[in-house]
Amino acid sequence: MKANTIFLFIAFVYFFIATIHALYVGKIVYGDGIYYYSWLRSVVVDHDIDFTNEYKALGGTQPLTSSGLPGNKYSIGPSLFWSPFYLMAPHQLTLGFVSVFYAITGLVLLYRLLAKSFSQTVSLLTVLTIAFATNLFFYGSVDPVNSHAFSFFTVALFLSFLYAKKKSWFAIGVTLGLVGTVRPQDMIVGLLMRRVKWQPFLAGVVIGFLPQILSWQALYGNLLAFPYLTGGEGFSFSLSNVFGVLFVPSNGLFLWTPVTLLGLVGLFWFRKLYAVIFLLQLFVVASWSTWWQGASYSGRMFVGMLPLLAFGIAWVISKLKIYKPALYLLVGSLSSINALLIIYFLASR
Repeated sequence: MKANTIFLFIAFVYFFIATIHALYVGKIVYGDGIYYYSWLRSVVVDHDIDFTNEYKALGGTQPLTSSGLPGNKYSIGPSLFWSPFYLMAPHQLTLGFVSVFYAITGLVLLYRLLAKSFSQTVSLLTVLTIAFATNLFFYGSVDPVNSHAFSFFTVALFLSFLYAKKKSWFAIGVTLGLVGTVRPQDMIVGLLMRRVKWQPFLAGVVIGFLPQILSWQALYGNLLAFPYLTGGEGFSFSLSNVFGVLFVPSNGLFLWTPVTLLGLVGLFWFRKLYAVIFLLQLFVVASWSTWWQGASYSGRMFVGMLPLLAFGIAWVISKLKIYKPALYLLVGSLSSINALLIIYFLASR
């Protein structure tokens, strides 16, 4: 099957589900999406960062800052990616479609990365697995107005620049900074770098992360506010919750999306450093005060690790000595299980 056909199929399914789900529930901005969207609407429509009317209309609430404005601990990154399209079509549904677009673009970048190490068949099967058998399926189509589609995209973009034949350390730095503007914890992928040209790299990181710094300064009066840490949340730096993160019945990563476990196993044979990065991320998540990740489908804090886990999945697929149709059937079965779990998750909320 040709790559173009695969990606057209993924795009159709993702856009279709995003549209149908938004029409069914009557909205596309809810939950954490309220706060990501509020950055965009307040700046573009009201030309300020007073979120009072946004929170009142959408049902959000945050503690007041020292200046008396409602706070917003959520990152500004998603709004940066939404903004050009929202300026052209200022409708909430636009945000969902843009998020879907970036999720699919991330899959295209991932395919190009995988194709450097694996056959076209293995690379496409892996992309299909990530697209439909992981929680990217949920956060790239069902609940796209969130940070996770962009988390996946920015990490895939960072890896694309990092492994380009002709490296631009400035571009690598900018993309790592953008990773941070979406989810700062995902900047852990920067540990993959080797023989860094520090001056252009650091300049790039500052430029990429600058929007987040400026937003903190404007709202909290502090360039490095890290409002998650100053709002009563924090880290315990303990391994006691690792098993829960992976296997808690409500949303354990390996329990709800077992293909991620397959990917981690594959990484220990194919790219051990990727496995180490994943384990470090696991330690960070397990140490967080809300390690269960709220109303999360599977472990949503690990969506940014899917581009790494994909290489482990690809390695496992490449070692399976079965006919190609059987491989597609296997991926289809894993995807069907994931789809059923998503339906169950939605029905039980």
